[in-house]
Amino acid sequence: MYAWKCWRESRARFIFLLTMSAATTLLFTLMQGITERDGWWHFDRQAYTRDPATMVQLVSMMVLIGLWCSGFLSPLFLGATASGSEIEPGTIEYLWTRPRTRASVTWTHWCICLAEMAVVAVAPTYLAAAILGKLTGIWYFPLLLMAPWMTVIVGLPILGLTTLMTALRRSASGGLIYTAAVISVYVAVRQIITVPLHLNLPPLFAGPLVWLMNSTPFVPVNLAHPLFPWMGPFPWGSLMRCIFLAAAFPLAAQYLLKRAEV
Repeated sequence: MYAWKCWRESRARFIFLLTMSAATTLLFTLMQGITERDGWWHFDRQAYTRDPATMVQLVSMMVLIGLWCSGFLSPLFLGATASGSEIEPGTIEYLWTRPRTRASVTWTHWCICLAEMAVVAVAPTYLAAAILGKLTGIWYFPLLLMAPWMTVIVGLPILGLTTLMTALRRSASGGLIYTAAVISVYVAVRQIITVPLHLNLPPLFAGPLVWLMNSTPFVPVNLAHPLFPWMGPFPWGSLMRCIFLAAAFPLAAQYLLKRAEV
């Protein structure tokens, strides 16, 4: 029943994020063929068949940019619906009288948000890949097939951090604002000190996505990378940091809720 409660409270944000992601992805996929003819909008499929490899690369990078934005917003807005936000209005009192542990409340919400994040990332991107393949005749889309899952992995620490901040501040708006502030401050500090101090601070969570965005398909084959010859070394350290923080933040939120007195 609590899983249904989590879905009911987050579905409005989920539907909004899915709609926004799908609309942006479809726009980026089809806009290259939209032209004006005699005062009417016209779709020219030949724009995708003249140089299909270049078109696939261009559209893939545009879709990745939109996916990056939705991948940041999804865990932020969905995580703000965590059970810690119910402490301030007092609705948590009834929830904690039910026969379930506070840890199960935290992790049930986390799983629901994870499933919603995966749908928001995967469904529009794979739809774009299918449309692009139909228009260009090329079905080799390693970027578009891998990007949604990378986005979900990178979004997990943000989801956990939002859950933690929501439990800490005991407010949905407080959790959202504090999470956005932590990420913004880190990005700003990283940009300020990287050049003058010659420090190469790693991206907070986005190492796998940066690696994916810097990859360039359709280049000569490199035998050192037989599966994806256009990709460089994978940032395993950044991936492990994402996985560790994805578990650490919800555990901290679980501890705070366990000790909370209402």
